[in-house]
Amino acid sequence: MSIAEIESLAIFVFVFGGVAFRNVLRLKQPIWLFFLIGALATVALGVLTPQEAYQSIDLQVIIFLFSMFVIASALKMSGLLGEVGALISKRSRGWLSLVLFFLIFSLASAFLMNDPLAIIGTSVALYLSGVAGVEAFPFLLALAFAVTTGSEMTPMGNPQNLLVAVESGMRAPMIEMTRWLLLPTVVNLALALVVLRVAYRRSRLGGDPPMELPASTDARLRRVVIAAVAVTVIGLFVVNWLQLLGYNPPLDISGVALLGSAIVLGLGGKERELLYDVDWGVLVMFAGLFVVTQGMWDSGLVGAIASIMPPPTPGGSLALILLPSVILSQIISNVPMVALYMPLMREAGFGPTSYRAWAALAAGSTLAGNLTLMGAASNLIIVQEEERHRGKSSMDFWRFALYGLPLTALNCLVIYAFLFYGIRV
Repeated sequence: MSIAEIESLAIFVFVFGGVAFRNVLRLKQPIWLFFLIGALATVALGVLTPQEAYQSIDLQVIIFLFSMFVIASALKMSGLLGEVGALISKRSRGWLSLVLFFLIFSLASAFLMNDPLAIIGTSVALYLSGVAGVEAFPFLLALAFAVTTGSEMTPMGNPQNLLVAVESGMRAPMIEMTRWLLLPTVVNLALALVVLRVAYRRSRLGGDPPMELPASTDARLRRVVIAAVAVTVIGLFVVNWLQLLGYNPPLDISGVALLGSAIVLGLGGKERELLYDVDWGVLVMFAGLFVVTQGMWDSGLVGAIASIMPPPTPGGSLALILLPSVILSQIISNVPMVALYMPLMREAGFGPTSYRAWAALAAGSTLAGNLTLMGAASNLIIVQEEERHRGKSSMDFWRFALYGLPLTALNCLVIYAFLFYGIRV
């Protein structure tokens, strides 16, 4: 290994090891601090220059997340999130409230990006767990599994699926991806409920009291945030569809989200409170993640890891796409993994009509989020949000993996079976 690869590996071990073992070692440092130190070390050791580190940060993602944080804060302050939580708790109690919560966010994640849903859903989960009289873990685990598994079947469910849909060159990707992934997604959602049932039964009773979701007291903010959500949701749909049809709209998804947040900040009358409520630590975490993963890429560490795995071929097993996508997503997260793997697949001969192969890549990189906290950014967002509200997290690395490992194994078997036998809608 080169010196740069060794340095990049040491940074990776520090950052991801810190996230994995911080609860075991009783460390008080937040997750974002490990990523910040890792990013600074990447520059200090010369793995990346300061200019390269800055360029590695995807400002689209940062702007998108900031905007969704503002909208999520407005939903809380306006009382709308409180009404959602109250509606679920009135319709059901205990385990049934978790099921209803899981199904609502699973369905929503098929049409909206999963990261903002993780932001919004954490507050609802902390409320419902308190009403049910159990610790927050099973509800947060349900949210993590919901926004990951539910987003599996459509291009607009998460960034990596959209990347596969656009860059693969497949015709009518919305239709084709849904045809191949709808049925296995339904099965995987059912499997997730089975695993969640076990987690719920094992959860500690008498957890924290329900998180307070503000009641609706500001009619002006309520009207403004409803308008902002409508503009954002409709805008995201339009932008996604235009991109899928091959057009380049003047606003991308981050621009649409920024427009929605601008409506809230400009017309809501609570700009200071909303900006104060933004979880800036998550934005720092994402910036650090971009720098660390770019350093791993530029140093050659990612290429060295990928070279160990057998390359996929059009006539080979789908497992050579599915399994590497799950494994590599734990190392460099799922969006960078897809960006890395797609050129390799195209060079290997996969074309626009290789629907099963592209579906395997999209599903594997998405379902990787069910394996460990590091498999999807939405998992880290949930942990950060719980720590911000409660000062601690009930969902640590090893406890998540205890339920995520068997679920992901089953998920992969389901996806492989459906794709191998060509079962589709």
